[in-house]
Amino acid sequence: MKAVSFRLCIFLSAFLLFVLWSDAASLAEDAIVAEFNACDANGDGVLTEAEYLKRVGREQAMLLREFKVFDFDSDGRMTQAEFVTVPVGQADELRGKVPDPIVDLSEKALKVLTGRWGEWDADGDGALNVKEFDAAKVGQQVRGLGATKFGDWDLDRDQKVSRDDAKKLLDIAFGVRTPEGHLLREPTGRVIDWRLWRTFTPDAEGFVAVDVYTRALGPLDDAAKQRWIGSTDRNRDGKLDFAEFAKSDHRTDPVATFLQLDTDLNGRLSPKELETLTADQQSVAACMFPGFDDDRDGGLSLREYQLTPLCNFLATWQSAQDADDDGLLQPAEFRFHPGVALAALSAEYFRRLDVNQDQSLSLTEFPFVTSHLPPNEIRVRFADGRVLAITIPDYPNIFSPEISPDGKWVAVDGWKRGENNVAAHLLIASLKTDEVRDLGIGCIPHWSADSRRIGYSKYGQGVFVRDFELDSEEESIDPQGWAIEFSPDGRKTAYVVSSNNFVIRDIATNEKRSIFAEGKSPFRYIEHNFAWSPDSQRICFKGHRAGGGGLDVGIVNTKGGDPNLRVLCDAKDVASDFSWLADQRLMFPRTPAGATRSQIHVIDPDGENGKPSVRYAKQPANRNNVGVSWSRDGKTFVYISTK
Repeated sequence: MKAVSFRLCIFLSAFLLFVLWSDAASLAEDAIVAEFNACDANGDGVLTEAEYLKRVGREQAMLLREFKVFDFDSDGRMTQAEFVTVPVGQADELRGKVPDPIVDLSEKALKVLTGRWGEWDADGDGALNVKEFDAAKVGQQVRGLGATKFGDWDLDRDQKVSRDDAKKLLDIAFGVRTPEGHLLREPTGRVIDWRLWRTFTPDAEGFVAVDVYTRALGPLDDAAKQRWIGSTDRNRDGKLDFAEFAKSDHRTDPVATFLQLDTDLNGRLSPKELETLTADQQSVAACMFPGFDDDRDGGLSLREYQLTPLCNFLATWQSAQDADDDGLLQPAEFRFHPGVALAALSAEYFRRLDVNQDQSLSLTEFPFVTSHLPPNEIRVRFADGRVLAITIPDYPNIFSPEISPDGKWVAVDGWKRGENNVAAHLLIASLKTDEVRDLGIGCIPHWSADSRRIGYSKYGQGVFVRDFELDSEEESIDPQGWAIEFSPDGRKTAYVVSSNNFVIRDIATNEKRSIFAEGKSPFRYIEHNFAWSPDSQRICFKGHRAGGGGLDVGIVNTKGGDPNLRVLCDAKDVASDFSWLADQRLMFPRTPAGATRSQIHVIDPDGENGKPSVRYAKQPANRNNVGVSWSRDGKTFVYISTK
């Protein structure tokens, strides 16, 4: 008897709490309706903009934005149904129904199918049998579902496809429901994070243990872990099913996020405003224009924003795999779930993201997973501001650019995809025509002062010189040398020996001498692509100090017995490719701490020690720029650039 009384007490308590909550919710709802009626001065059941501005407690600019955004039919009047969708000043559970463009896609596709249903239903029984279905080619009527078969659509396995089957399948294909039938979208516009739920394997009863769930969240402190558990496992039974997960904090709130991002309160999200999204969304956000800007007004309305992958955490959209490694994503590769799920929504996204409509996505259109690297470009900037971009399709990996003194050619070293460094070729590209010459094995090219000869290296074989125009044999200069370069005055060459010293060679006499006395080099390694000064008196280079002493950008004299080493700056973030300009400035690529891209920097080699280099302005900021070379007259700037 006591046990019965206790259970009755628990039941009555729960019932009382429900009644109290219901009463509180009813009072809150009544308050919203009362506020609407208070604003409705003429009592016609709708609010004009002027009437909406009577709402108290917020700035007029915000109210004007709200009226613009939540007047969903843009008729200049806000109904009570529209009024209660504004997520300001009311509890989340009381928010009204927001039009959902993803649901609209499914409903529109269903309307197309049912509009022809009678035409396809030859026996008039209201459903399509296998023969009728195949004759109608039903799957081909909806983008993304062309490969589906009768069995995919016959969800209840009664050997017929009914209109109800078609509706359910379209909802699954557009991400409105899961294949099990669970709703992924709420009337308020919230979308469940199905990408996370799909990482779990529920047990036979559909539950996931809390410890499995928390492991999926990654490393968290105890407080954060308890917050997430409290959001999902609300009855504290140590497990959660989809119904609990669907009411947790694992839901996007596109409406509230839209209002937060819209900092200029104009009811549209600009590309600049999307840049304030979290870092993991930045790469996707950068691709939303123009594909999702349906009215081409330069901003995303709430409806346009709701369509984007930024709101629909149904898959990790940028995880699509370039399976054939061609650097492009085909429609069949833009898939995120086996079978029908998300197939139609993925096809819709692909259509919108394919800006040039070539039936493939490049990395400039959308990020995806690929081992295919975009080809490096030789960028040539002329004195008049013109920029020439040269790619060598057979050699996507090119580096070490050097413009010829006569300004007609650029020499680079290049590798085919999958080749190692030893396979490098000498490649010469014309700045006047489309001609590219392949001179065979070699790397780190450098021009003689008269543009007739090229110095270069071969892995394990030393340094060489050959005639550029004539088909002559190469001349071996030093089998122990590395990274040979001609002096601007045409009288000498310099190259590295023993990895840590320079040899200066007189071209006329073949006399050789070292910069540092034997055994006295302060470096254990000197990198390639150093640079002679315009007066042929100095060399700038990147050196690795002996004994783990760090990296230096150093300058040494090339005449006399004293190298007069000067450390210009720390080289820890400097790439080894230097160019000494005609006006005596120095340039090199850098990737400063915190930066994500390499950029060309300029520095005064005779300035104050430790004075930082500055970014050179005349280069694209949204690309990786490495390698640098200036023409002798200081008018043409050459560098290697890639996305």
